[in-house]
Amino acid sequence: MVCIAVYRLYALRCPVLVNTVGRQRIPRMLLIAWVLSALICLPQLFVWKQVTLKSVTQCLTIWTEKLITGTYSSSDELTMKVYNAFHLLAIFYIPLVILVVCYVLILHDIYETLNQNVETSSVVYMAETTRLSSVRSYRNNNKHSKGSLTSLKTRTLRGQERLRRAKVKSLRITLLLILTYVITWLPYNFLSWWLMISTESYRSLEDVIYFLNCLVVLNSVINPFIYGRCTGLKRSDIAGGLGHRALCAVEIFGPYGDGTKKKHEKCSWKCWTP
Repeated sequence: MVCIAVYRLYALRCPVLVNTVGRQRIPRMLLIAWVLSALICLPQLFVWKQVTLKSVTQCLTIWTEKLITGTYSSSDELTMKVYNAFHLLAIFYIPLVILVVCYVLILHDIYETLNQNVETSSVVYMAETTRLSSVRSYRNNNKHSKGSLTSLKTRTLRGQERLRRAKVKSLRITLLLILTYVITWLPYNFLSWWLMISTESYRSLEDVIYFLNCLVVLNSVINPFIYGRCTGLKRSDIAGGLGHRALCAVEIFGPYGDGTKKKHEKCSWKCWTP
């Protein structure tokens, strides 16, 4: 999820680089993510161990083993709390902060781009209205200009409505991703903090509530449905539509001759129609 969020922000902020070298950075990002995950998981090799107690073999933490054998001390409790705090920080809070920051910046850029496109749409609409109005003086083209003016107005309103729907869908997918991540990981965090704050009360109910830790796997199950069914902006929209806002702005306001007028109009409409 963090890699996807970072890449989406990168694709929106640096569309030109994404089209040229962006694909080469995906394996690097994934490699970095896997290496960091492996480093974070290294303490697990020393924390968990196979223990045989009363002819029953199972995997336990070193602190649980000491608690059962009666060798648990205050220093062990401190070590356990430090480890759990580091574990929660690495697997939940830091990724959550990155997700929130990335998607807030993505939403900000999308809203800013869409608002600029609406303003540009109005400017071009007024310019085209003036041009078509001047054509009305010619009797032979009078009927055609009225139809073109109506068509232009319809396209402008339709484009603004699509932008409004894109805003709503972008906000929806962002909220769903963050809420899903928080909700599925919240029980695990709650139980971990409970263990650190009040170990005795947690141990008394551990067998009853431990299943809540398994809810973390639901995050990986739900995310594909969110990305596949609820996404408001396709990859082509980000890389090909919103990503070209700088190039389109140059083409809209750049110095063009009479021979490039048709290309100028086509690019303008492509910029703000998702």
